Amino acid sequence: MQQRAGRYLLSMGIRTLCVILVIVVPGPLRWVFAVGAIALPYVAVVAANAAGERRERPLPPPPPLQRPGLTGAQPAAPVHVEHVEPVEHERR
Repeated sequence: MQQRAGRYLLSMGIRTLCVILVIVVPGPLRWVFAVGAIALPYVAVVAANAAGERRERPLPPPPPLQRPGLTGAQPAAPVHVEHVEPVEHERR
């Protein structure tokens, strides 16, 4: 975990440098730094997640919950709703 965090922080440091250089450097080189500043977060996350296999075994799934069933309960009676016409209000 420490190595992954270190690689990610290094990538974000380089990105920060690219952002500063976008502001400072004039000309077409500015666009190279802009692409670096935009692309590095994606590359850093993918590299941090792809590097290194897990060494410990994954945890087993939790056992299913024991839920008491509903027994002897009667279904609720359906509710009847009458259609009501909307009332028009007089305008002043």
